[in-house]
Amino acid sequence: MHMRIIGVLGLALWLIGALPAKAQLDVVVADIESGVPLRDAKIYTDSGSVAKTDYRGMAHIDRPFSSATITHPKFLSTTVQRHEMVDTIFLLPRANTLNEVVVWGEGRKGIKSMVADATRDAPLYAPPPAMVQFDFFEMFRKKPLNKKARKKNRELLDNWERTYNDPLYVERQQRKAGIKQRK
Repeated sequence: MHMRIIGVLGLALWLIGALPAKAQLDVVVADIESGVPLRDAKIYTDSGSVAKTDYRGMAHIDRPFSSATITHPKFLSTTVQRHEMVDTIFLLPRANTLNEVVVWGEGRKGIKSMVADATRDAPLYAPPPAMVQFDFFEMFRKKPLNKKARKKNRELLDNWERTYNDPLYVERQQRKAGIKQRK
């Protein structure tokens, strides 16, 4: 019986010691594009505590909370719930965002004229044509040859074989003439 009481007291002491540990949290705040940890990001919790990241992007939150807001001057702030907080939180840079856009108008009046104006003005904003144009893939496009071009190519190949005394050409010509080769 005495051992049972000691066991229950030990368990109670362990649970009391574990509760503050559950409230503590270490988190890293990083840039979502590069993955680089962010220095001087602030984490505001709903329980009133504020944590600031060090040079490694690490912050320590020592009080229990249910949600936290992470801010940095060059990044969009975000709010996360406690169960969503993992070891690393990524922030999105402000440079990649737009402010709210409001479109005012009545019906579709004027849209056709706007499209016509944009189509008409598009060539004004096009880049100037280059002086010399080169299409790499044009070299590989197969173009059909007419009869005259094929004949000219055949003559060039025949003359080339004669000019350079190609052994295969010589052998073929000898076979045509019926001359046997010496071995």
